[in-house]
Amino acid sequence: MFNKLLLSSLLILTLSEAKDSFSSERVLGIEVGYAGLKAKDAIGLDESTKNIEFGFRIGAQNEDWRTSLIGNMSNSNGHEYQKAMLSFDKFIWQSLYKKDNIVFKPYLNGHIGWIKHTADNLSENGMLYGGGAGLVWNVLNEVDFDLGYRYSLTQLENLESLDAVTFGVNYIY
Repeated sequence: MFNKLLLSSLLILTLSEAKDSFSSERVLGIEVGYAGLKAKDAIGLDESTKNIEFGFRIGAQNEDWRTSLIGNMSNSNGHEYQKAMLSFDKFIWQSLYKKDNIVFKPYLNGHIGWIKHTADNLSENGMLYGGGAGLVWNVLNEVDFDLGYRYSLTQLENLESLDAVTFGVNYIY
C-alpha cells in the first residue's frame, strides 16, 4: 500500500512539473480507412481481404510530436476486428510548422496496441505493433486533415498483418 501511495505521489508531482515544460494542443478526431489483412482461413490456407475501417483518435500534439490513443473497427468479408493503439507520430519538417501559414506536416509513426480478431467463428486477441507515415494538412487553427498509411504485425495465430490507408479529420483545442 505504501509503495502505491509513493508511486502515485511521485507521478502526480512529476506530471505537475512537466506541465510547465511542455506546451501541447489536444486533438480529437475521426478517421476512415481502406484496410487490408493477411490471415489464415479455417483450414490454414493464406487469404487476403480488403475492408473499410472506422475509428477515432484522442491525444495531444506539439510542434514536434503527436501522441494519440486510436481505436478502429471493421466488420466485412467474414473478418471482424477491433483494435486499440497507442501511436507516436514524429513531425519531420518542423520548420514548416513554425513559419508557414498553410501548414503541411509529414510524419513518421510507430504504434503498439491490442487487437481482437474474429473469423470463421474463431476469436482471438493479442498484441499488434508497427509503423507508418503520413501527412497532416492544417487548414484552420482548430482543424487539420490527416492522410496516412499504417502497417501492423500481430502476435495472433490466424492473423499475420494489417495495413491501412486512412483519412482523418482532427479538431485541435
